[in-house]
Amino acid sequence: MKAKRMSLIRTPLAKLKTCSILPAILVVFALIGCSGGNVDKTMNDVEKDLEERNFTDALHKLDLLTKKHDELPPRAHYLYGRVYLGHMNLPEAELHFSQLLQMDEGYRDSVALAYRNRGIELGKVGKRELSIECLEEAMRISPAIDMSNAYVLMGELYTKYGEVGRAVHYYRRALNSLKDSTTRALTWEKLIKLLERMGDPGDAFLATEQAMHEHHYYLESRYCQNGYKYAEDLLHRGVLDSADLIMTRVLQVPLSPMLRDDIFFLAGEIRFKNGDIEGAKEAYREVLKLSVNASRALIQRARDRLTLLGEEVE
Repeated sequence: MKAKRMSLIRTPLAKLKTCSILPAILVVFALIGCSGGNVDKTMNDVEKDLEERNFTDALHKLDLLTKKHDELPPRAHYLYGRVYLGHMNLPEAELHFSQLLQMDEGYRDSVALAYRNRGIELGKVGKRELSIECLEEAMRISPAIDMSNAYVLMGELYTKYGEVGRAVHYYRRALNSLKDSTTRALTWEKLIKLLERMGDPGDAFLATEQAMHEHHYYLESRYCQNGYKYAEDLLHRGVLDSADLIMTRVLQVPLSPMLRDDIFFLAGEIRFKNGDIEGAKEAYREVLKLSVNASRALIQRARDRLTLLGEEVE
């Protein structure tokens, strides 16, 4: 009877202990869940601030988050990096991105894209050095992201500041990956102009010819002009077969009336020196047919060449 009474006394006490522990556990889990939810909400708010270019509020929210938590999740470091890029504070951005990549390599492409996008933005508003630094960092971090438009921008920036060699390098890299036909056409034209400035007629002609193979036919006059200069250079260097080949290719293109006389006369000179007498005569005759547009001096030279080759000229 006594044992039964003791069991009756213990049973309520056990229930009481269980009931007091359960609420405490639930409170702990609730606090943990609330804390995690607050972190996610803060980071979502920071994302919205970034979309609205509100970098100051975004940084303030992240700093408050840092004060409340000893360790930040990878996403917070990613957002910190983007915020500091927005503030043009590249050292701090690099610090957070480095910590992020040590925690999670899966963010590598995202970090590279953040640098690329910010670099393009800075380049468009004239922040040349910061823009180039961001774009070069993007290239260093990940070779997997699409940098084609960024390369075009780098070409433009280096051209603006007179660094022609680097500009040519990045325009060529852009053309290795650009897909859009219009952008490719504009990039070819920029590249060709720079090659012309650099004074290598061979590079300028070959680039123009590559553009023509992509059907950018508005470059025809430039193609003929660069072909003329390249063939003239080859003639002076005594590379007659190559010069003749270039002129043959140029003569297959509909020629501008302003270029036809010079091109045909040069073709005659090359063929003459290369031993192709009939081909030379044919080219000199074409110059005479263009007497309306050709200069008197050039017409007279063509007449003299034909006379030298034993052909009577009226």
